[in-house]
Parts: sequence; structure tokens; C-alpha cells
Amino acid sequence: MPLFPRVLTPLRFRLPLGRSVSTLTFQPQPALDGGFTHAINSSTAFAPQPAIIVLQEWWGINDQIKDHAQRLANETGATAIIPDLYNGKSTLDAEEASHLMSNLDWTKALGELEELVVDLRKGENAERKIGAVGFCMGGALSLALASKLSKSPHPLNAVSSFYGTPSAEHFDIGSIPIVTPCQAHFGEKDEFAGFSDVETAKKLEKAWTEAIKTHGGFHAKGLHKLEANVYIYPGQGHAFMNNLSWAIAKRSELGFVGGFDPDLVNTAWRRTFHFFIEHLKTL
Repeated sequence: MPLFPRVLTPLRFRLPLGRSVSTLTFQPQPALDGGFTHAINSSTAFAPQPAIIVLQEWWGINDQIKDHAQRLANETGATAIIPDLYNGKSTLDAEEASHLMSNLDWTKALGELEELVVDLRKGENAERKIGAVGFCMGGALSLALASKLSKSPHPLNAVSSFYGTPSAEHFDIGSIPIVTPCQAHFGEKDEFAGFSDVETAKKLEKAWTEAIKTHGGFHAKGLHKLEANVYIYPGQGHAFMNNLSWAIAKRSELGFVGGFDPDLVNTAWRRTFHFFIEHLKTL
């Protein structure tokens, strides 16, 4: 069965959660036959619905990141939440996007994301399972958030990053798997050295392997076989998950290697869906 069986209009609304950044929220929607394909949550389970925080590329919030979020909700059963880190700003111009990303206050952004996690677990939702996934800039932010929260009383339950890592000078992402199950996805031909190129991917894989070997964690006990995986996709450059026509055109315009490969993208999504279902399920 294809992973992309339907195109539906997502539920979009502002969700004020305490002091947290404003958000867009996407709930799982049924397939065309009226059923659901996911198995992350039982209708009889006395547990809050899991949530996945979806972090944007440098463009800001656009139809592509919304498409990713709705897909994650549909295929996992979790609520997908996009925080508006640019406060309503977005662009399709690479120079302006670079400016927006360069001017993002990471300390403030990560503080807002931590508040969002805390708010999602308030009161009767204290046991809510929460994951995070990001793309490009958002991929780096997802790992930075996992690193930050791994040293707090409220770590993430799972984190996935697509073609993005934060500065090793400021974030200890190598030790994430000791506390939080993690995976990362990179294109073999990605040319963003030190951020998402294949050397960075291999360095991260080595760090995660060493962390598990040295410090243990659930993975070392054989409980979570997907806890720390790095995937490298052959023949692909940056932003290979983007499937909307304008986003594919932008990849070409920016000189990223590899066209849209639906089989490769299906594989990456399948790994991501299974990962979040495994670590966020309430059954």
C-alpha cells in the first residue's frame, strides 16, 4: 500500500499554549475508505494523544512543511504541531530566507520550544509522549532541542532530523541517544559542509554509536532497535523530501543534486513513521 494514499485539506488553527510560541496543529485524518492506517494510540487507552513537533526549513511556514505535518499526523496518529518560529514571516526567496535564518535567535527559539513541550504535558497530560522532527534548519533545531531537553526533567521521547545538524560547539548532540531515541537522514550528495554533508552524517553516526557503546541506554539493553540510526540516501543532495512542485523547482534552482525520487522518499517516510509509532505509541 502506498504511503501517500490521499491528499486532504489539513486542519489549521492557532493553538495558544501558555507562554509558548504560536502554532499550527494538524490532527490525523481518515483515509478515503473512512478508516485510519496508523496504530499509535488506542481509543481505549487512558493516555493523552502523542504529539510530534514539526520544525520548518529556512523558508518559514509554507505549504511544504504543512504537507509534511499532515502526512505525519495521518500516518502515525499523533497530533502534528508546527511552531511559528519566524512569527508569521515566510519567503520563497533564498536570499531573504538566509537572512531570516541568520537572524533567528536560537536561544529564544529553543526556550519557546521547551515551553511548548512543558505546556503539552501540563495537568492531565503529564504523561504525553512527544517527538520532534525537522527539515534543514528545522532538522538542526530538532537535534538541538533533544540535546537541551535531555538534560532536563522533560526530555523528548523521540527525535528525527532531516539534513540538518546544529553547531557542535554549542550543542552536545552526540549524547542524545543515551536519553532520547533518535534518527537522522542525509543525502549522499549534500554539499553543506559541517551541516548536512555526508562527512557530517558519518561523524554523527560514529558519535551516536560511541555514546550507546560507552554509556548504554535503552538501546544497549536491546529494547529499541531504532534508537540511534543515521540513514544516507544515494544520489541525493539537500531537501530531497520536498514533493510539492514549487519546492522541487527550488531544489533545481539552488543546484541541489538529485530530482524527486518517490521510491526513495517513500523509504525515508516509512522509516520515520515506524520510528515515531514505536516510540510514541500508547498501546
